[in-house]
Amino acid sequence: MKKPSQKAKSKKSARRRKKNASVKKSVKKKEFRRPEQRVPQEKQPPVEVTSKAVQKTPKKAKEPKTVSVAGIAGKVGLFLREAKMELKKVKWPTRKELIASTAVVIVITLLVAFYLGLVDFGLIKIIRNVVG
Repeated sequence: MKKPSQKAKSKKSARRRKKNASVKKSVKKKEFRRPEQRVPQEKQPPVEVTSKAVQKTPKKAKEPKTVSVAGIAGKVGLFLREAKMELKKVKWPTRKELIASTAVVIVITLLVAFYLGLVDFGLIKIIRNVVG
């Protein structure tokens, strides 16, 4: 008797084989011919290259787009509606979580400030002793 993991593996491999078979059927076979067996395409006359400079047509100046107040108001309204929809998706913290995370931020800020103050005080003392 097969173990449960072996059964799952055999089902997956059977699905893969079935999928691959259907993909192979849908792909059209390409015919590969030797160069001498290929059907010649219509020959186009060779392009003549002249030493004359190619004249470029002047580009048309772009006309400035007129901006209407209604168009801007519509875009602003669309932005605000989409922002409101996105804010509904946000998982907002509870009051307890908010207070806890705020306390953590304040404590860490005080610790870093104290550490940087000590390092600054120490460096000032060292520089004063060296310089005189």
